[in-house]
Amino acid sequence: MRKKFSLVQFLIVVCIFLLAVKVPCFVYAESTKEKAVVFLLDVSGSMKNNDPNRYAIDGIAQFIYTLPSNFEIGFVAYNAEVCAKQTLLKNAYRNEIMKVAETVQYTGYSNAGDGMMQAVEMLMDSSATEKDIVLLSDGECLMQDEDATKIAYTAYQSATVQAVQSGIRIHVIGLGEEMEDIENSIFQAAAKTNGGVYHSPQALDIQHSIDSILQQQFHIKQMTAAVIDAGEDAVKMGIDIPFAHASTVRVLLTSNSPIQDLTTNINAEGVKQVNGERYSLIEIENPKEEKMELGFRGTPGNQIRIIQIPEYWVTPKVSISYQDRVPDVPDASVYDREATIVYTFYDMENNDIQLWRENYFAHSKLSIGNADNFQEGTLMDGQLQMYETVTTHCEKEVSFDYAAFPANILGSDTVKVVLEEPPALPIEEPDKFPSVMYVILFFIIVLVIVTIIVIVLMKTKRPTVIPDDDGRPEPGKSSYVGRLNIYITRTASGYDISPLSYDLFRLPSTRVISMAEILESCGLKETFAGAGHIFISSGQGRSVILTNQSDCCIMKSGEILMKKKSYQLFAGAKVDIAFEDEISELTFQYRELKPSEMY
Repeated sequence: MRKKFSLVQFLIVVCIFLLAVKVPCFVYAESTKEKAVVFLLDVSGSMKNNDPNRYAIDGIAQFIYTLPSNFEIGFVAYNAEVCAKQTLLKNAYRNEIMKVAETVQYTGYSNAGDGMMQAVEMLMDSSATEKDIVLLSDGECLMQDEDATKIAYTAYQSATVQAVQSGIRIHVIGLGEEMEDIENSIFQAAAKTNGGVYHSPQALDIQHSIDSILQQQFHIKQMTAAVIDAGEDAVKMGIDIPFAHASTVRVLLTSNSPIQDLTTNINAEGVKQVNGERYSLIEIENPKEEKMELGFRGTPGNQIRIIQIPEYWVTPKVSISYQDRVPDVPDASVYDREATIVYTFYDMENNDIQLWRENYFAHSKLSIGNADNFQEGTLMDGQLQMYETVTTHCEKEVSFDYAAFPANILGSDTVKVVLEEPPALPIEEPDKFPSVMYVILFFIIVLVIVTIIVIVLMKTKRPTVIPDDDGRPEPGKSSYVGRLNIYITRTASGYDISPLSYDLFRLPSTRVISMAEILESCGLKETFAGAGHIFISSGQGRSVILTNQSDCCIMKSGEILMKKKSYQLFAGAKVDIAFEDEISELTFQYRELKPSEMY
């Protein structure tokens, strides 16, 4: 049986209960995984008819320049035999691949077996963790006679078996009407290696197949910045680059016709431009601003699509703090411990730069865990915060899954987390207080009780005071025109709440509404202390007025909003509220709506 605590020990336990033990822990992760892909091109004589303008060469260029920097790329071209070959090269030497690709001529027979064997062998010599082949062909194996054709096809099958054994995926683009039949023997390689099958009826469609492979098979993240209808005049425009501190941002312009007179203006560490027949690629190294000016000329009647492909080299860090509480179980020997684990992401080259704090990444999703259990988290101010109950010392490798994240992430995708076991409760010893101490303690307790009784009696004799109103301000005279997007970041109950929105434009201009009324209208059962004394009213210039009559901590753009004062919020304004219970927190953003959105 455990004995009762002494008074001193009891006070020590209470102090520990009230204070959280903070223990920061920073651990770095390993570098990124390398990937390898070989582009295999059929350059037989039939390609002269199916690709007279050599759009396949243009598609290869778009493909290799779009891939992230952790890809090694090789090239093999075949007709009756392998006629051009470039072994795997790293990112900085991709122009060497195009020098080789541009030399090929469409001529002769089609020995896909020899070409596939060379591509597979090239990848078997690579140490990359992911290996792929992209084959573009307009027909089956076809040699000068039936025996040679059979040998070529047997080699193609044998190379496919080696690809399966080596974990190499094969993706096939079939060009022309003959390749419309997906039962074509060339497509078997894709089926056996779990690769993708794509059909381009005409050479102009190769670009669409390349786009599909990049997104569906290689999961390259890209954002459409604009779609422009080309006219007679040159286009001059600015586009947003919402990827501060990105290692590389590739801006790709594609069209069905040449893009001419391309000019760029952006502040960055480096800018490189590559032009093809139907595309132009601008590779921006470490952009320093969020705007870019473009100038170009297209062919009238054609559309020009502008996409951005952001790439980050990332080093994740982890910090851990603990909250220790005295357990309710009588015979417990250690504290109840909860760990708050905060993951923060930094630029790999400069560890002083924290990434993804821009609004573009607010509430982005990424998963975290290990092979057995992944859970989705939401990014807030560039950080991912998780909670875990700790019962024993634990060291584990945590992995990040960036599949849902709106950028291409290279660098580290694992981090080591060390959780310290909870401390033991104090060992209780027999009381050593002399009897006189008990007498003194008794009189202190009596004195405290008498004091409390006197205070209560004095309060009961005071006259009743009619409380003031809740401080609700006068209503505005303008109409509401916006919406509040609300993100509950922390609750007293600990439950996660999905993002909410509240349509202010549905309110009459004379209505003054409190934050408590807004949250109740959104169906929340949680109680947010002080929310009933934070008011929203309509303001001039399509704004709203926030009036704080509470003891909550309210901040806007780093400024504390004082009590008993009103502040004007315009479109895009973001406000953070920490409620009076010092636990619950939310963030809301005022958004102005167009008339077409108010329905």
